[in-house]
Amino acid sequence: MINSSTFHEVQRSAAADGKADYFRLHRYRFADMLAAMQGSPGASVLEVGVTPGHFTELLVRSGFQVTGVDLDPARRQTLWARLGVTVHQAHLEREPLPFADGMFDWVVFSEVIEHLVYSPLPVLREFRRVLRPGGRLLISTPNELYAKSRLRLILRALLWQSLSTRAEFRHQMRLEGEARYTTHARTYTMAELTWLVEQAGFKVLQRRYEAPWEQVGLEVDRLRTHPLRFLVKGTFAALTAALPPTRSMLLVVAQA
Repeated sequence: MINSSTFHEVQRSAAADGKADYFRLHRYRFADMLAAMQGSPGASVLEVGVTPGHFTELLVRSGFQVTGVDLDPARRQTLWARLGVTVHQAHLEREPLPFADGMFDWVVFSEVIEHLVYSPLPVLREFRRVLRPGGRLLISTPNELYAKSRLRLILRALLWQSLSTRAEFRHQMRLEGEARYTTHARTYTMAELTWLVEQAGFKVLQRRYEAPWEQVGLEVDRLRTHPLRFLVKGTFAALTAALPPTRSMLLVVAQA
């Protein structure tokens, strides 16, 4: 069971850090991930892609021993120092992880795999290397078959438009160097994601369709302040509740 007081403490910490909106958008994702890791008190966790650090803080406050890896950890160094977490700088697609074999009980790889430019298989194999025998990998990533995204693509195709908006196209074309990792390279279906995990030598233990994004904006007070938006979001939430493969997020837990 997730400790609600811990969750509220991190929510307050995010607000004090000027990141209340980010936490509001991602809090259901964090809850889904913590639920998938229940029953592992005191476990050593390598979190890959830690910025802005909200889930890192949730892990620390929940009793996990956390080490981080990030493309640019220096931006949040004050937070890592406050949490007592060492965050290593590493470029996953260019260098091995800076750890010995079999060091961790868990590797958490949340909302990162979709940003990788090349095949994620070498990265996943590195995760297996640094996990102890029987250790676990948790991956979350946007669902390629999310109902809202699919309907948007269908609508744009029917209107004979590019599948990307003009703003999306121009934003992506201006990205150079490391900045390209700030946008999605590709998203995955559950079958594709589990195939990749198994190809890297893992045994898939859980494959879950979660709905964190659908819940954002369905708070009771939003019905009064944004009734039309509430009804539209409620329609999509009802659709994905009835059809799990159309939900917004894939969550996979696998064993080394």
